Amino acid sequence: MTARRLVSVLSVTLFASGAVVVAQPQPPAPKKAAPTKGAGKDAKKAPAAPAKDTGTPAKAGSASGSAAGGGEGSAVQMTEDPPPSDMNGVDENPDAPKSAIDGESPTVVKTAPAKRTGYPIEVAARPITLPMNLSEVALAPHMMVSPYAAATALRARYGITSKVQLGLTYMLGGIFDDPSTPTSSQAFHPGKAVGLDVTVMLQDWIGVQVGVPVYISPLALSLSLGAPIKFTFGDKFAIGGLDDFLNIRVKRFAPTFYQELQNATNANATMINTINSAGELRISLYGVYQYQPNFAIIGRTGIQMEDFASGKTDGCSGECLTTFIYAGFNYSPRKYLDLGLSIGFDDLAHGGSFAPAGFLAFRI
Repeated sequence: MTARRLVSVLSVTLFASGAVVVAQPQPPAPKKAAPTKGAGKDAKKAPAAPAKDTGTPAKAGSASGSAAGGGEGSAVQMTEDPPPSDMNGVDENPDAPKSAIDGESPTVVKTAPAKRTGYPIEVAARPITLPMNLSEVALAPHMMVSPYAAATALRARYGITSKVQLGLTYMLGGIFDDPSTPTSSQAFHPGKAVGLDVTVMLQDWIGVQVGVPVYISPLALSLSLGAPIKFTFGDKFAIGGLDDFLNIRVKRFAPTFYQELQNATNANATMINTINSAGELRISLYGVYQYQPNFAIIGRTGIQMEDFASGKTDGCSGECLTTFIYAGFNYSPRKYLDLGLSIGFDDLAHGGSFAPAGFLAFRI
């Protein structure tokens, strides 16, 4: 009887304890990961690996959320920016606008200097020959103080091609004392010298010139040769010369286009059977300083050897070798017009050879 009562009391006590335990809320059991195919029994015994941080916030009411927050809320996990969709720049648009922030330096494109066309207004930059189909007509008045003598030559040039030029020169006349008359009187005398020449530019800096000067009455003939050279240094400076190197007598005497008095003196000498000069050798050099595009300062100097400085003729006895020097300017108010003026000496040994000269040229 006592044993039955003891069993009854123990049963009631155990039942009450179980009811209390059942009454307490229990957290839901975590879900088990599905077993991987082909995993053996050892895989079941291995401890479960901690779950990776997927970067997504835990859902409310989950086991992790409840444990972290203790029923008061879940912790928010920060998310990482996704990687760029075009890691290798394959889909980059080359035509898209770019800014200086991109770090690309601007591309510098070097442009070639513009090639000069036409006939330059700068004297220093002008070629030896005229361009094709360009014509020029020029007047070159010249005078000498003592004994007074003046002359004016007319010269025309035409560019057959860019490297071949045809020239024509005519001595219009001069004011001087005619050596064929016994009396001394200054008067104007028409010119009788005319000549044709051809200039060929071999290179940009050198050419060759051949001409035939002719004196009409009495008939005289010569052969003129030149080797015009010109070197330019930038846009401001140029040097050249040898454009009237030789004038060789062919018949009677060698006509000149510089001074009509010299032609008249030689023509008169042939009438009295006086031996004339065999010709002239002239070595001249000039320099150009281009002060402004339309204004240039020009200087020329050199020596002249009458009768090739042999002294065999009476006409140049003691004066076969002379030195000359001139300086002046060239002003171009228009691209087709030149105005020039120079002063100097035909012979530095004689002060009376002071010789002012002018120049006027028109191109079409």
